[in-house]
Amino acid sequence: METIYDTLCTSMDEICAQHRAEGIQKITFGTSYLGRDIPALQLGCGCHRLLYLGGMTGSIRTAALLLRFVRDYAAAVRDGMRVSGIDISYLQHTRSITVVPLLNVDGAVLRCDGGDSKNPLLPRLRTMTAAAEDSEDGDNPFAHWVCNGRGVDLRCNFDADFTSAMTAAHGIGGAGFPGMHPESEPECAAAAAYLRGAAATDLVLVFGDSADEGGGVHGQISWCGSDHRTRSLAQILARDIDGRGYETDSLGTCGSLGSWYRGLHAGPLLNITLPGEPIPDADGAQENGDIRECICPKQLHALLSPAAASPGDTLVRAALALQYGKLRKMLFHGAVL
Repeated sequence: METIYDTLCTSMDEICAQHRAEGIQKITFGTSYLGRDIPALQLGCGCHRLLYLGGMTGSIRTAALLLRFVRDYAAAVRDGMRVSGIDISYLQHTRSITVVPLLNVDGAVLRCDGGDSKNPLLPRLRTMTAAAEDSEDGDNPFAHWVCNGRGVDLRCNFDADFTSAMTAAHGIGGAGFPGMHPESEPECAAAAAYLRGAAATDLVLVFGDSADEGGGVHGQISWCGSDHRTRSLAQILARDIDGRGYETDSLGTCGSLGSWYRGLHAGPLLNITLPGEPIPDADGAQENGDIRECICPKQLHALLSPAAASPGDTLVRAALALQYGKLRKMLFHGAVL
């Protein structure tokens, strides 16, 4: 049976095949706990290194948005276009952007497909989730899963006040469980190895969902560090999105990638939390909702599949297109700041 991971890899292969002349390359960023390759796309050939990282909780929504960005970038290079006032040729020859659409590939399979035949811990993990009959998501007990295939929350598996992260944890399989030691999870070890690389990384953008952070309809851009330049960059990119519904604040969670990265004294790291989408209720009124509530696993497959979507997927595609429209300028503009 094809999983959401297989669909993601197929979509990335097709992007590379369609845009080989534009220099889009697929690379392996690392491996997951279950031995799956973590795919990434390499854009540009410049000396300034950037990392766009999505899906630490297994959210396929961030993956879909980042792949949309890659397609836009490749099309602009092919056609010699300017994007958001930016000379794409300048961007291509001065920046090297690594796009990791989905870091937590094992978690995505659990979250989107409701199980994982490759995972020997599946029975144990299933007992750590709410019973399916008590869940609004019916037969998928992993619909709100935010950990990797071993039950570790990748958002707090880094070496930054790790003892405090352990103290605050509620047990394996729950949000906030940091693992047994820093970088115990190969997904986090891969991200740390990249950022420790010989070449400095000029900008890191980490994408997450407000629903996974316990938020609602509002998005947020958080920054790592207290320097004026990083704070200004966060405020500029917040205005790029829409200047409304996005707030900026400092980032300093125990065990987080941002807190650990601060210790490297490297370039800016910004955490972009995507907002939920307003969902119409039975009377047509807009309520603060979570886009995840209106996306089922089949629709998620359709979002990444090159095949035509069914009519029922139209609203979901429209919601993501609207959200990408707000992020587009930020993704290109941030690369040249």
